[in-house]
Amino acid sequence: MDLVLHLGAHATDDGRIAGWLAQNADRLEAQGLALPAPRRFLALISQGLAEHAQEGPVAQGHEAALLASMGVTRERRRLVVSAPGLLGAAGQVIAPEGFYIKDVARRIYGLRVLFPRTRLHFNLAVRAADGFLPALLAQLPEDAAEAQLPHLDDDVLPWSLLVSTLRRHAPAATLTVWRHEDLPRVWPQVLATLAGPGRRVPMAGMMEFATLGLSAEGRLRASRYLTTNPPQDAAALQRVIDLFGARFGQETHTPDDSAVPNWARGHVARLTRSYETEWADIASIEGVRALG
Repeated sequence: MDLVLHLGAHATDDGRIAGWLAQNADRLEAQGLALPAPRRFLALISQGLAEHAQEGPVAQGHEAALLASMGVTRERRRLVVSAPGLLGAAGQVIAPEGFYIKDVARRIYGLRVLFPRTRLHFNLAVRAADGFLPALLAQLPEDAAEAQLPHLDDDVLPWSLLVSTLRRHAPAATLTVWRHEDLPRVWPQVLATLAGPGRRVPMAGMMEFATLGLSAEGRLRASRYLTTNPPQDAAALQRVIDLFGARFGQETHTPDDSAVPNWARGHVARLTRSYETEWADIASIEGVRALG
């Protein structure tokens, strides 16, 4: 069995991957994928972890029963789910323990315990601080910034620490990482990684990814063209989008930092400047497949 998890992180991709999986559920299931609802998946995992904490080692046969409850059968042996909540609640991303530290190691190790015979595949997006932090804080109560931002490092948003935690606690799992900002370019690889080798990646919903980087005029013109000239696959779609991007320009986006208090904006700017170095560190970690 293969368990493929899009871990998010929080405040990345705006639910597009979960939406694409749901939109193409019938097509993907016909190719051997099981696609449990993210909330049900997280509830079953939380229940399994709680039982393990109380009762000790997982009983033989529990893995098969858990997989069956998520729709895995002899015909569907690849389970795929987009579940950022697996890394914890949004309010736990920044904690006194640090950035993406609180409870993450226990949850990842718990997956190995709950699925000892299943191949794990992790997929993770990272994001620059000036986009990530405002988007995360917008999901939290108004006083979250005052309480949480002081817990961050002074000079770097340590995504590499999260990646290292995933590698350390699930060393046999594959780990694919990309920058949220690169999603307009790497989305064909991301979707192919989720679907798995040898499977056709359904076209429905691809425009949500393909037009991310286009200017407003480019999106409008590309949509009109593609309505009468539908592409055959993701590669053909990306070629068309590249042409319209070259002709009509790329989207210029300034992150909305209204959720960041004035006193913290210099801090966020410092964290943003370290992003390229942090990405290079992530790409150099053994066992990481870095897209982009």
